[in-house]
Amino acid sequence: MRASTFLLACLLLGAATAATAQSVMVEKPSCMPREANGLVKATLTSAAPGLSPRLYFRWFDHEDFYWVPLEMEPGGHYWATPPKPELRNEKVEIYGALVDAAGKTVARSESQSVTVTRDCSVQLSSKERGVAQTLTVGETSPKQQGKKVLGFLCDGIVTRINNAGVRRPDEVCRACVVAWWPKAVLAPAIAGIVGVVVTDQEPEPSPSRP
Repeated sequence: MRASTFLLACLLLGAATAATAQSVMVEKPSCMPREANGLVKATLTSAAPGLSPRLYFRWFDHEDFYWVPLEMEPGGHYWATPPKPELRNEKVEIYGALVDAAGKTVARSESQSVTVTRDCSVQLSSKERGVAQTLTVGETSPKQQGKKVLGFLCDGIVTRINNAGVRRPDEVCRACVVAWWPKAVLAPAIAGIVGVVVTDQEPEPSPSRP
């Protein structure tokens, strides 16, 4: 009886130790650039296999959070580039989290608010810039699906993941790009062919000379 009780206590202690070992620390950026990609750095300790590190973000005090994956570097260091804040967005709220396969948060950092300014200078590496140009943005609420990321520009957002974990192409931002093309690109091409008449009728034969 005592042996089984001791074994159970050891198992519970081990589970508690494993749970407390998971931690996420996010380094607060000094600012976020307006209409440009910022950079957020994080540190994870003892991240267990199967857990997904994420950076959650939103327009400060505006509805639900979105998230982007935290990219891994050696030594437990991570980073993420949230989408570009739009003109009316003056503050971004962020926090880091570890999420399991079922979408449950295992560990998270404290929320922080970061001011968005036009003179904020962020120099991205080629790797960071590549991620910023092909962003995957996750959703935390069903009402976010089919809508643009609130308070952020479409630029760079390629893929979305809904709150059920289903991945899809970003239909909103892609539609904006398609709608923009005819005016910005096709119009000059159309203007260049003004005066050309296309007809499916065969030309009449020239009259014979007398």
